[in-house]
Amino acid sequence: MAAHERSPVQLAAYYATWAADAESATGLDDRLVRIPDGVTEVLLAFMRPDATYSGNLDLTGTGVQVPYSGSVLKASLQALKVRRPGIRVMVPIGGEEYANWAGFDARSIRRFVEDFGLDGVDLDFEPRAPNCRVRAGRTACDSDALLLDVVEAARSALPRPIAIWLTATNTGAYGEGAWREAGPTGGPTYGAFLPLLRDPTRRALLDGISIMAYDAGPTYRPLEAYAAYRNHFQGPILIGFTSPPEAWGGHVYTLRKAVETLGSALEKGANGAMIFAIGKDPPPDPGPERPGPDELLAALAEAAGRARTD
Repeated sequence: MAAHERSPVQLAAYYATWAADAESATGLDDRLVRIPDGVTEVLLAFMRPDATYSGNLDLTGTGVQVPYSGSVLKASLQALKVRRPGIRVMVPIGGEEYANWAGFDARSIRRFVEDFGLDGVDLDFEPRAPNCRVRAGRTACDSDALLLDVVEAARSALPRPIAIWLTATNTGAYGEGAWREAGPTGGPTYGAFLPLLRDPTRRALLDGISIMAYDAGPTYRPLEAYAAYRNHFQGPILIGFTSPPEAWGGHVYTLRKAVETLGSALEKGANGAMIFAIGKDPPPDPGPERPGPDELLAALAEAAGRARTD
């Protein structure tokens, strides 16, 4: 078996904490407790890189935006794991809104992971101005040193078996070799993860990569992006999907296209799918051609389930 093959097929789902249910009659977040079957990882979006967390389940200063207390969050996660033994829960760090990576506080994040009984973190490294450019055939960005330092600091504070994933941008492995001019070219993070991917020491600190295979317009080819990342990384790689509207470019994953893309990616050695996000607002009049997040998740879960039994 090749190093990048694994079973069962993974299905990671971001959970939009800002859209979480307030306490119900059960005293828990019922939407979180009832994460759909087939999901293998839940990603509690988002925690600040510069989070302050002193303990006692106090969410103040963490960036996690659930409309209830930390004790309710922990109880809900415990109930989820009772209902779904084996499911993993991770906290994404960063994202579009939280970009103070220079203030990365790995010790606060470690305390948060331990107190809430989490299985790992997901580094959503999206700095404000990476300023990537190509010089003599090699990509370099102003964010390179910071990214390498963050990965190293995260692993130092979070030793295995705590998992560290990287959520990487759609064209972040483009700009060199066979993908020197892979489209769509340009953009602030074109090639932004190559310096990390080329570094075998830091690369080995990661346990998985999710590719944001969206927000890149209609000319973007997810399988080509997968190949570019796989060229460097032999651990688990997930193909990321989101329901319309995408943040940029006008592209839409229909249910059929999403399922076909996942199937083709699995055939090429990908390990599963990631979806953003449970709690995202659906488009007006959702349907197979413009699915809402729940419909997209259900279709991908069914496809992943079939792949597990093939």
